[in-house]
Amino acid sequence: MIHFLIKNKYLYIIAFIVLTISSARAEKGIISGHVFEEGSPGAPISELFIICYDFYTDEYVEMGITQPDGSYAIEIPPGDYKVYAQANDLGIYIPEYFGNTFDAYFAKKVSVYSGLTVSNINFELSPGALITGFVYDIDNNPIAYMRIEAYDLEGNLQGYTKSRDNGDYYLHVPGGQYRLRAYATERDYVTVFYNNTYNFFNATVFDVTTGTGYGDYNFYLIAGVKVQGIVTGLNHEPVANVVVWAFSQYEHYAKTQSDGTYEIILPPNNYLFAAESSDYLYQYYDHAYDVMHATVIAINHDIDIGSIDFQLEKQMASNYEISDVIMMLQLLTGFSKHPDFHLNDFDLNENNQVDMMDVLQIFSLVGISK
Repeated sequence: MIHFLIKNKYLYIIAFIVLTISSARAEKGIISGHVFEEGSPGAPISELFIICYDFYTDEYVEMGITQPDGSYAIEIPPGDYKVYAQANDLGIYIPEYFGNTFDAYFAKKVSVYSGLTVSNINFELSPGALITGFVYDIDNNPIAYMRIEAYDLEGNLQGYTKSRDNGDYYLHVPGGQYRLRAYATERDYVTVFYNNTYNFFNATVFDVTTGTGYGDYNFYLIAGVKVQGIVTGLNHEPVANVVVWAFSQYEHYAKTQSDGTYEIILPPNNYLFAAESSDYLYQYYDHAYDVMHATVIAINHDIDIGSIDFQLEKQMASNYEISDVIMMLQLLTGFSKHPDFHLNDFDLNENNQVDMMDVLQIFSLVGISK
């Protein structure tokens, strides 16, 4: 006990301060490792940023820079972190989180303890292509913190970044073909693909080559209207991973979260809403199973539409798909597909499920008498 050993009050104060400072220093730990270029053996990468984010909140905590031999060491408070290796703006290397992923969601947790060093937090980075540009609103004001995403032609996310305070962004991706979109989870701007389309398949395809830079790919965003709702089953239990569609001139969609809620930012227009899930019957708003009875909702900045909710009915074994029924009839009757027939000729309610109207239509088209 220090106050029994030190009688002089001034010495006590000095000793207390020294002990406090020493204790504070001891509280921190160290994250260390090396960064190499991908290959065997890989060349060390110097002057690369190593950034530590809180594992649970994704908030920035601390950073370091790699040395000429590719090494780094970061003093940091105890806690759980995502560690990110990132080249400077014009660097050629594709950034990644520890765990060999570009996606923060899949980053491997790095736990730091007081006074200890966590070593071998190493990275092997690949050279890539660089896409740059700005994000503006319709009045040419820069928009910060918009997420710019790169998807391959099959719709798989391959890389992303965020716009900075002045609206500029730097996106590193492997060589290949991509479609880009600007997106923000907490901003009331409409998600848009480059070049000014809401449709993935209409978006410009970027054919990029490793080691090459591509500039002036700018986005111009409009302020939208946030639509929210919840999707439940008949017993009011929330249903996750349901695709909620908003149909107008273009198709917009969102997926429900674990609590059944969703939100989507839409440009002002009239919309037909629908909920789609493999385990439930396809449903239009409001409790309609065919487009003729669906409710059209006007979306604009001046109207509070409330919550667009769905209560879905489970898909039963007896709810066959139209295409399956047609195939069975072909096998049973020898009926072959007529070149002028389309699925819509059979599916009168446009819900891809068989009801009595569809059965009568199928019988009529295949020549089965009543």
